[in-house]
Amino acid sequence: MNNTVTAPADARVTELAPPDHTYLHMDTDSRPMHWSMFLQLDTGGTLLGIDEVRARVRDRGRLFEIFRLGVKNGRWRKPEVVLADEKWDAGAHVSELGFTDREHLQRRVSKLLETPLPRPRPFWDITLFTPSAGAEGVGQWVLLRVHHSISDGIAGAAFAALLADGEPEDLAEFERFATSPRFHISGIDPEKLGEAKAAFNDQHAAGGGKKRAWPSLTKSGRREHALFSTSTRALRKAAKANDSTVHEFVLGAIGRALSIDPPASPQAEVLRVTLPVTLDQEFRHTGNAVSVALLNLPGNETDLSQQIGRARSELATIAERRPELYLAAADDLPRAPLWGLQRAIVNASMGHMHPDIHIGINPGFSRVRSVLGRSIVSLTPLSPLAGYSFSVTVLILGNTTSFGIVTDAQALPGYAQKFVETFDKVLTEALPSA
Repeated sequence: MNNTVTAPADARVTELAPPDHTYLHMDTDSRPMHWSMFLQLDTGGTLLGIDEVRARVRDRGRLFEIFRLGVKNGRWRKPEVVLADEKWDAGAHVSELGFTDREHLQRRVSKLLETPLPRPRPFWDITLFTPSAGAEGVGQWVLLRVHHSISDGIAGAAFAALLADGEPEDLAEFERFATSPRFHISGIDPEKLGEAKAAFNDQHAAGGGKKRAWPSLTKSGRREHALFSTSTRALRKAAKANDSTVHEFVLGAIGRALSIDPPASPQAEVLRVTLPVTLDQEFRHTGNAVSVALLNLPGNETDLSQQIGRARSELATIAERRPELYLAAADDLPRAPLWGLQRAIVNASMGHMHPDIHIGINPGFSRVRSVLGRSIVSLTPLSPLAGYSFSVTVLILGNTTSFGIVTDAQALPGYAQKFVETFDKVLTEALPSA
């Protein structure tokens, strides 16, 4: 059913680049590197059927080559790009699971967060979650999973075309994330690269030593998640009331929530955070255009103004010194000759970095509002745990801002939902009085 690509129609899209390889190197059975998008649908009492969803995906699956892209090997053996042939059935990537209540739904979604995508078939799938009879007030949900080597979250907007309602002209908005050349970076100015390296080392040193108070990512492979959303207007009001930008406020509010209710005692004095930074300022690419910068937040500071002040200072350092360039997987960097050795080096580097948590703040680009006639109630991103035990991924999309929290269930049992409850209180307290 799948043929190895030897001369693809557009190798600029289907040949993986060094930034994509990073996520193959980090991928293991207990730490799968797929991101997810979780949609809640307003069915209006009429549930979607699995056949409807499969028919839509089958129809859309050949729109873009990226939907047919899979990978053979890619862990300790060099990856081979695989492109599904004309016999491929995109509808086979859609499955359905039932659930009895919200807790059951949560467990089933978490199981998929911890389950690797199969190889070498195209590196994505869709699960329709349908409530059992009597499970009222929970709704119907859809989970899209995409391996990070195929696309970062920004370019992942292309995968919305598999499900979205709309005419061909409406679907054209996804083309720039499906047909643009795969992202590459090279020729970084040596002086800028030197400053980026110095900035990274300074940030790493300021974050403390190897012994961390924050619970580390385990090899258990178990995941938990939680969802939170608020109006974008409320978020902006809270930021303005605290004399901050939205980014500064989000970082500060997360820092305060983690300080109010820490997962371990004694609690961490400093939290070492990875913050994704896009290297594509035009937001027009396939693949991965993201690097990460390190920043440090207080782990025991409950004063929001202090947290925001630290976040502002850290963001200013990133903007000025650009530490993300030091970690960028540039084409012209020297590399070990063997794939397995490259993998060992990448994972040793991540072990040295030893981040505690991850915070991603992303703009939304899609204008999609419905799937097969059902309005989308919420749209929440869920990220893989790449070396850290706690992740918050924020999506600012139109009138709603959503927060997807993923945790290592062994390192932080029950903490995802506990964080959401604390963060909700922090946000409420930060809003100006009526």
